[in-house]
Amino acid sequence: MSKPALQLVGAELEQAAPVPAAPSSTIHDEAQAMAALAGQFGLFGLLVNGNDERLWTPSAEEPYLVEADAEITPANDVRAAFAFPTTGKRGAHIDPTAPIRLIQAIDWLAVVVTAQLAALWGAGFGIADLSISAALGFLLTAGGLKVGLWLTEAYRVSPARVKAERGIGGLALGVILALGASALLAPDARSAAALCAIIPVTAIILAGIHAALAVWIRAAHRAGIFSETIVLVGATEAAERMAKRAAKTGEARVLAIVDDRLSRSPYRIGDTPVGGNIDALLAWEDLPHVDRIVITVTQKAEGRVKHIIERLRVAPNRVDLLLDYETLNVRGARVDRLTGHAVACVSGRPRNHRRAMVKRAQDVIIGAGLALVFALPMLLIAAAIKLDSKGPVLYRQRRHGFNNRIITVLKFRTMHHAPDAPLSQVVANDPRVTRLGAWLRHTSLDELPQLYNVLRGEMSLVGPRPHAVGMKAAERDLQNIVAEYAHRHRVKPGITGWAQINGSRGPVETPAAVRRRLKLDLEYVSRASLWLDLQILMRSAPVLLGDDKATR
Repeated sequence: MSKPALQLVGAELEQAAPVPAAPSSTIHDEAQAMAALAGQFGLFGLLVNGNDERLWTPSAEEPYLVEADAEITPANDVRAAFAFPTTGKRGAHIDPTAPIRLIQAIDWLAVVVTAQLAALWGAGFGIADLSISAALGFLLTAGGLKVGLWLTEAYRVSPARVKAERGIGGLALGVILALGASALLAPDARSAAALCAIIPVTAIILAGIHAALAVWIRAAHRAGIFSETIVLVGATEAAERMAKRAAKTGEARVLAIVDDRLSRSPYRIGDTPVGGNIDALLAWEDLPHVDRIVITVTQKAEGRVKHIIERLRVAPNRVDLLLDYETLNVRGARVDRLTGHAVACVSGRPRNHRRAMVKRAQDVIIGAGLALVFALPMLLIAAAIKLDSKGPVLYRQRRHGFNNRIITVLKFRTMHHAPDAPLSQVVANDPRVTRLGAWLRHTSLDELPQLYNVLRGEMSLVGPRPHAVGMKAAERDLQNIVAEYAHRHRVKPGITGWAQINGSRGPVETPAAVRRRLKLDLEYVSRASLWLDLQILMRSAPVLLGDDKATR
């Protein structure tokens, strides 16, 4: 294309050696061609020459042109303002597989009870008093009820698809199988008759239980109790499939879809808004209420996926990578299924619902026992605080909890009451500490009210100590000292922890102290178990009470 024609459409050319002028006929032809091209672009409201003056266009096209003073909105360049939804406090959430496991447990209990009653009626002895072969005969016959439920796949359902009819049909088939088995497996005719009389009654009772549980499960499902809250990263076709399936099954609730390449993404996928980027996601106030973040960018874009994972590692939430293919053959310690899709945990710890249940039971049982034991001492301490200095007995402080959620932690007040004083860590011989407060801090008895936080489920007996909101060391935010700081929030904070029994107690004033505390906290997060918790609890009292070095 010649220089005059390029200049005609507003092209900027560098100054160079003079070029011989093109014949006037060539210039005229190219100018007309560019004018026609400009007219075609004008059909879509675009300007070719960069000015508000349009090039000449044929008169037939003139009615389709956008007027010069019309507002032109570039496609995909300007998006409406995006705001993450306000989720509020995270409500109760139950593992979607828990209801089915509950039904299975009830069915097993019914089988054992049925066998025991039939043995008492037919043989005159309980199962434990019979020979192994006779006891197996009763148990296997009653187990026909379970076989019928397995054959009808009564347990292979989600909370969204649970129906009483499936369980009732399985129990009906189970009765038929059990009655047939009684003729072969019962020790004698009397035992067979007892089984034939009791098994149908058991099936009727179980059918009623299945129907009642099905009604409750479906109601709880509609209330969102079994739904995880998730955010998808990447507005891809895979994200669209996952969002649609989540909406259909109710297994998850997609709050938002973020993407760093918004110019290529739609405004919405189904009912889910698309907008924001990873920085906006990490700055979202309600991010602590998100159960997991799922990366839906294809693994073929290795560089982009790696970059996204590294960016999201600073979040305490679990981060999963959606696998490109849907298959039931995907297995592994860190592989899970979400809305029928295989996902691999790439950051955070895979959920262990059994471990969470055991830990919660441990907190409730031991915590309630400790609360009873220390009830009288806490009353005496409260009275002493009121006599020692003016102000409330309890000190309430906002601290970071599980998933970085803000919780209000209770302590006995150990300082002079000054509600408007700026937040700062305690130092040696701190004048703000009262005489009684110094003793309470030395013995760690000021932490006793946190048993209430434990019973409420906001804290655990054992875990990383909760740090105050806005806490700093050497005038630096803690997350700016150690990039993995948020990882300590992947478990509930505790009254005592692995760091405390290993000498990292009290305030952290230097970056080195922060790094040592975090190293011990993350070591606990990776090794957490019932036996480790019990070990920490047994070592806590002598370690804390005998510590004369730590400033507290």
